[in-house]
Amino acid sequence: ISLRALGPVSVRLERNATIIASTEGDPLEITLTESGDYLVRVQLTNGENIVYELGLGYTDRPNPASFTSTPPPQTVGVPTPTPALADLGEFIDTLENGANKGGVFEDLRLGDSNQVYSFEGTSGDYINLSMSRVSGDIDPLLRLFSPTGELLAVDDNTGGNRAALLRNILLRQDGTYTVQASSGGFTGSYQIALLSGAQPLPVTPTIIPQPTRQEIGTPVNPTPAAIRFNGNLQDQVTVAGRISRPGFIQRFFFQAEPGDFATIGVRAQDPASLQPFVEIINPEGEILRSASASDENANGEALITLLPITESERYTVMVSAPDDQTGDFVVTYGTGNSRESLLRGAAEADSPYDGLIAHVGLREVWQLQLYEGDVITVTANPLNNTLDPVLELAAPDGTIVATDDNGGGFPVPLMRSIRIPTSGIYELRVTGANAGSIGPYRLVWRYETIAPTFTPDPPRYLIMSMDDEINEGQYQFYPFQAQAGQRLRINVIAQPGSGLDPVAVLLDENGSEIAQGDDSEIDLNPRFMVRIPANGTYTLRINGYLSGGRFEVLIETLY
Repeated sequence: ISLRALGPVSVRLERNATIIASTEGDPLEITLTESGDYLVRVQLTNGENIVYELGLGYTDRPNPASFTSTPPPQTVGVPTPTPALADLGEFIDTLENGANKGGVFEDLRLGDSNQVYSFEGTSGDYINLSMSRVSGDIDPLLRLFSPTGELLAVDDNTGGNRAALLRNILLRQDGTYTVQASSGGFTGSYQIALLSGAQPLPVTPTIIPQPTRQEIGTPVNPTPAAIRFNGNLQDQVTVAGRISRPGFIQRFFFQAEPGDFATIGVRAQDPASLQPFVEIINPEGEILRSASASDENANGEALITLLPITESERYTVMVSAPDDQTGDFVVTYGTGNSRESLLRGAAEADSPYDGLIAHVGLREVWQLQLYEGDVITVTANPLNNTLDPVLELAAPDGTIVATDDNGGGFPVPLMRSIRIPTSGIYELRVTGANAGSIGPYRLVWRYETIAPTFTPDPPRYLIMSMDDEINEGQYQFYPFQAQAGQRLRINVIAQPGSGLDPVAVLLDENGSEIAQGDDSEIDLNPRFMVRIPANGTYTLRINGYLSGGRFEVLIETLY
């Protein structure tokens, strides 16, 4: 046998609590002298939390999991409403070059969700066949059969917006071709169109531009402005208000959902002349909580923190002042630990930055230029015993990538081995835990891995896009047309949470394997490239390794 582990680990082979052999880094090859149960023990050689891969194989015999390919069964259909054609679905009409046909799937209880068309083809012509949704929920899918019943090509989503498209299919014989149009099990109307000619239609390849570095500018914190009458407060947006006369009450609103926690603060521009009072009122008119700037330990603010929200409604914030007080104030609102953001600017790797959470609910925001594939570690150390900081990393689109409170041991947050999903400017946010602590801190972040220099993706276009599902122990086949010299990239991607570990093999017209893929460098999905040796019908065979589930197939031509 041969044992190999990828990662900073050592491998030890044991039987009956006796160590037989061990290795670190290199494959372990050994001839077993006894039959029975063996134990493989994998141990860290460095680090605290790593991912590794472990492989086991024979060195003296073929892989028993290897599969000898069998050509997929062919469905024979003729382009007339005969019983053979009826097996493919209900015959609808013939297709003419350049003309569109409309169809509809109305009641799937009366039959299956397949309809059949035919057209006359000429050897050497190229055809483009499309099927797109017009109304309803149908998910178009096309299958093309040769005059002899051979399944030539299949497609689900290449046309975009769930439309099926068979692009530039070279016909290799004269005769009547059969098209099976499927609804994906849904009702609705569709349009099907055929274009044929002696030359393939021109294709505009997709070009992925090289990402450009975005410069992080000088931070500008907006000046609080008055909110429009009856307008809603927005998360982390500070607004201005005024008690213009004694007894005046100013109203604000916010929309929240069950499970949210609302934090609201009101502070006077001149605390000597105004000590504001704030109330939060639910949709039924009940006062949920109130606070005054004159409360003990209020630090000059009427502050309500972490109010639990139980109803999906619009809540009212009432701001008033006692006696004859008047003056200007600002309102800060947020969901969760913070209610007010202060932009601090760019933070470079391996450089310490000192910050200050000056009041409860403040969030300081630092900006990082990161690239897809970077792996970073971040920490924020409190500089006194009054602050319990919380860290949050947000992607350019606002999605939260990681958050931590006490990963480095209370009260130090530590986000370790954070892999960056996409390139852009990220926000690193620091606030006090539970909107309840203030104080200074020191922020530092560093690279664990720096993503390799961007390599432009070659221009390419889709020739097949499929969404499908497979059961454990099952094989599925996806035919397509390809020309000699075409360079293809094939991806089979299991849907997250499906549990599928897909395996893909590319077969030629004789059922011989010409390329295959299993686990890629980054996950369990097959990703491989192949150059087509000759014109013909090729078939992608897919199965799950001891698994089943939903997946996506993408086959692209690369220039």
